Amino acid sequence: MKSNFTFKHLDYSESLVNYTNTKLDEIGQFLLKDGRCNVYYSKNQHDFVVEVSINTKQKFFKATASAPDVYVAVDLMVDKLEKQFLKVKEIYVDHKKFSLSKEGRLRDFNGQFEYQPRWKKAG
Repeated sequence: MKSNFTFKHLDYSESLVNYTNTKLDEIGQFLLKDGRCNVYYSKNQHDFVVEVSINTKQKFFKATASAPDVYVAVDLMVDKLEKQFLKVKEIYVDHKKFSLSKEGRLRDFNGQFEYQPRWKKAG
C-alpha cells in the first residue's frame, strides 16, 4: 500500500512513520485490492489526532482517532479501520450465501420460534 504522511503542528518522526506503516501493513491483509493511503497527524491543545483515508477500487475508508499519546491514537485508528475492512470483506466474500439473503435470514428467524397450541383438536 502506498502511503503519504502529513504532519501539522508536529515535527516529522521516522519512528512514528515506521510504527504506522507496520500497523497498516498488519491490517492490509484484509483488503482485497491494494490502495493509496493518506495519513494526517496533527496536534490540538491537549490531544494528538491521527486521520487516515484509504482509496481502493472497492471502497473509500476513513478513520479518525485522538488521544493524549500519538501512538495510542494510531492504535485506535487502526482498530477502527480493521472493523471497516472486516465488514466490507465479509460482504464481498459472503454475498452469495443463502444464509445472508432475505429468505435465509427469515427462515432462520422463524425456525427459532415454534408454535405449540395450548389445546389439542378433538377427534
